Amino acid sequence: MRFGEFDADLATGELRRSGVKVKIQDLPFRVLAMLLERRGEVVTRDELRDRLWGTETYVDAEAGLNTAIAKLREALGDRAEAPRFIETLPKRGYRFVGALAENVPEPPPPATRRRRTRLALATLLAAALTVLAWQLLGPEKRITIGVVLFHNETGDSQFDRLAQQLTDGTVIALAANPRLAVIGNAAVLRTPRIFTDLEKIGAALDADYLLLGQLQRPERELLVRVHFVRVRDQTHLWAAEIAGTPAELDPKVTRCVAVGVAAALAGRSQ
Repeated sequence: MRFGEFDADLATGELRRSGVKVKIQDLPFRVLAMLLERRGEVVTRDELRDRLWGTETYVDAEAGLNTAIAKLREALGDRAEAPRFIETLPKRGYRFVGALAENVPEPPPPATRRRRTRLALATLLAAALTVLAWQLLGPEKRITIGVVLFHNETGDSQFDRLAQQLTDGTVIALAANPRLAVIGNAAVLRTPRIFTDLEKIGAALDADYLLLGQLQRPERELLVRVHFVRVRDQTHLWAAEIAGTPAELDPKVTRCVAVGVAAALAGRSQ
């Protein structure tokens, strides 16, 4: 999204000013993303706190939010008393008041177009395989899957947003299947937690299955491990490892999960 002299890439978590990357931490950027997504509307402090920390995370959210807003204004060169972009509504919340400009990207080079074509074809193939796998199940009730927040195990907080992005992409990929009831925004799922809480999570959500992910960096390349677990006996029905750059991981992971989960559930019915 482009506003004023700024470009905000909501997918990568990058902010640029006149083409130059602006240093901004994850939390201030996530605040900016939420305000941009609801530009012109008042986003309450409660909504921002729930989005950033969830209702079950015990932190000083008030102070954290104030700090995030201050750092966001610093990055944008904005002032509360004369806002260009972020308007404060005392005791209520914040509103993005800047004007968005239409982004007109330059045509990608041939190699990039070829990569995008291959990705589009692979995505179509994954969708076809998902539908085919589900046809094996026959008429059944919708199956409930909870997608737990991907755990950033890299030790680097700059990848927190990528873990969030992978979680959201997985929810969207699974929710595209009408046979699945996907839960991805419940506070119990959005709060980082260790895997020993699986039974508790499943009971709280009345979920049949859970999808969990770990974001790791064993060497230079990032690695995502995903686990598809049946709650009642905590059996791993399917797992996979996906490696790649931050830009590559989102489509790779969502495509892999969509096919892998469908195949695991189809095999369950045999």
